[in-house]
Amino acid sequence: MKIGCVYTVEAYNSIEQPLGPATNIPYGISLIATVLNDAGHDVELFVITPDTPLDEYIGKYIEDERPSLFCLTAVSAQYEMAKKVSRYITQTDDTIFCILGGHHSLLNSEKVIREGVFDAICVGEGEKAIVSLADELNKDVEFNEISRIPPSYEIPNLLFRDRATGEIKENETRSFNQDLDSLPFIDRSLWDRWIQNPSDYPALLLGRGCPFKCTYCSNHAMAKLATGTYVRFRSPENIIGEIEYIRSTHPDTERMYLEVETFGANRKASYAIFDALGEYNNAVEKPISFGINLALTSNYMVHHERRQELFEKVKVANITSINIGLESGSGRMRNLLKRPAYTNDELIDFCQDAKSHNIKVLFYILIGLPNETIEDYMETVRVARAAQPYDCYVSLFFPYLGTDLADTAIHMGLLEPDHMSLTSERARSLLDLPGFSKRRQRFEYMIFMWRVYKGHWPMDKIIANVTIAFFRAHPKIYSVYLFLSTNVQFIRTFTNRYNAFDRKVKAKKLPRSISTRADFSKD
Repeated sequence: MKIGCVYTVEAYNSIEQPLGPATNIPYGISLIATVLNDAGHDVELFVITPDTPLDEYIGKYIEDERPSLFCLTAVSAQYEMAKKVSRYITQTDDTIFCILGGHHSLLNSEKVIREGVFDAICVGEGEKAIVSLADELNKDVEFNEISRIPPSYEIPNLLFRDRATGEIKENETRSFNQDLDSLPFIDRSLWDRWIQNPSDYPALLLGRGCPFKCTYCSNHAMAKLATGTYVRFRSPENIIGEIEYIRSTHPDTERMYLEVETFGANRKASYAIFDALGEYNNAVEKPISFGINLALTSNYMVHHERRQELFEKVKVANITSINIGLESGSGRMRNLLKRPAYTNDELIDFCQDAKSHNIKVLFYILIGLPNETIEDYMETVRVARAAQPYDCYVSLFFPYLGTDLADTAIHMGLLEPDHMSLTSERARSLLDLPGFSKRRQRFEYMIFMWRVYKGHWPMDKIIANVTIAFFRAHPKIYSVYLFLSTNVQFIRTFTNRYNAFDRKVKAKKLPRSISTRADFSKD
């Protein structure tokens, strides 16, 4: 059966190749496309921008291939565009079945399905569910009896809507998959058409789930969607297998990003993977360097010997950069966010130790949190300035519906869910806080790098970062910048000079909230 898969982006390099480095490849929809291919279906992947001519891409595919199923995915910032594409599909051919996956529908399932745009949504891990759905639809195709409304389908993890009557059919939810090694390696060749640098910094998913209960993050809500252990890791052998697979299909790859939400929280599992990476690099002619997310727990912040042990493991694995979710330099705010407990002095010591081991540390920062004051924000500036991380990924708080902190914002009267903008996610402020207005938040978002790095970075580098922060809040302008940074030598030189070595073109990983890569599968 012919099946289309759709991923949408707001800012992009070009319509033909919207994505820049391979780090932008999302896991969820990639796995969906891969398992469908493995099940014998014929899958075509599309990356759609706000300016993509749908007739030329989706319409031509429908006319030429006559697909029976389209799989779409969306986090909050992608939802409106996903609806636009789905409406176009069904208006072009109303026999095509459209299903949506991703965190937005997972956390707002009743509202999303009742909007009537999609025939079904996925409400859990989707690899088995989507194959079952495709097989059922394929039976209808074989008998020329395509059923637009399949309320009789007993497929776990799927929620169906009858187009004619509006009847909702809800099925049971399977337990979380406990054997992540059973999942196939994602077929990255599906993305080669849409990505400008398919060998540059591809990301591997090391596990699923998070043990922490951070109030701004979706994990506490996601963990309630099914039974079974939520935090799971792939085996070291399976991870090494995917590294070898990537290098066999993209031999120019020199660095990779190890994607996991809480690496380090499970010290035993983390060290086993570090050891395997070290053994792999020792055995190959051209070692791979790695970047990684790390959860800073008291194991590493309080105990100096544990920290040294960690850095030794990291160095052996050839991990050259560590991303840390600081979020706020205010201890009061970190308590409200339910972040792991550590002091600012401990964080600064950690950064200094990392530098002594030639390891780059990068901070994730959130601005405009409910209850945040300008004093809290300036404490964030102070600790970042004292620690001098290699770079900072700065975001304006985005209240994802279904999370504790979004509920807090609603109860405080700071947010009207029905009027919430879903564009420029995490680059525009939504909450007008007492003493910390949206305008001030936006201003601080743009000048954060100046506050932290003045006197440490060259002024032209600071100005460049401030300028790019301004671009990010304006997708049209940012898309022009991305296009020029790829196609114009002067702008490309400017970008390469001033952007941190592993800055991602877009916030493909949303480590402290809902990931743009969170599609049918939990990332």
